[in-house]
Amino acid sequence: MKKMKSWDESWEKVHQTQEWGKYPPEELIRFIARFFYKYPFPDRNRIKILDLGCGTGACSWYLAREGFSAFGIDGSRTAVKRAREKFKRERLSAEFILNDFIEICFASDSLNCVVDVCSIQHNQFQKAKKIATEVYRVLKPDGKVFSMLVSEGSWKEPYNGKGYVHFYKLPEVEKLFEQFRLLNIETSERTYNNRAKKITHWVVYCEKDRDIK
Repeated sequence: MKKMKSWDESWEKVHQTQEWGKYPPEELIRFIARFFYKYPFPDRNRIKILDLGCGTGACSWYLAREGFSAFGIDGSRTAVKRAREKFKRERLSAEFILNDFIEICFASDSLNCVVDVCSIQHNQFQKAKKIATEVYRVLKPDGKVFSMLVSEGSWKEPYNGKGYVHFYKLPEVEKLFEQFRLLNIETSERTYNNRAKKITHWVVYCEKDRDIK
């Protein structure tokens, strides 16, 4: 039986030919501040956060600088190599894993948080649901999820050459994370070309129930 695959090899070419993702989005920073800045700084390294589809490590870089125990997983060999090199130069600590994340290589109930900045969206919905189930598995009870997913009606041109992209409707967002407790769903919009074009993202906060059946 052929193993299901979520990672699109077109991203290897993207990372080989472009500078991609140096800084985390403001939406992620707000999420981390809301849920994890309450921990005293010396204890942050006990908070394990996985950067799903980490690319060259933009979000992992932020998490590590803030003192959290950061992990990144990506299918691009070039991206993982660049992330490791960057962290070595800046003397930051994180573990980067070269792997497809449709099966997340962490033990069940082992992570405090999983962040997804526009990675899950590069899968057909059936595969995205499988990934969401894996995210649920690896989270500890009360573990948190941050996800950004591009919305239906967004300008599609920036995604050319970057493999498959699923543009989400709100009911699909709710269906994707139905096994979680949804805490918040918002939208984040930016415009281009003097407002002639726009991209809207769903910004999702959710958590794994403590009372697991």
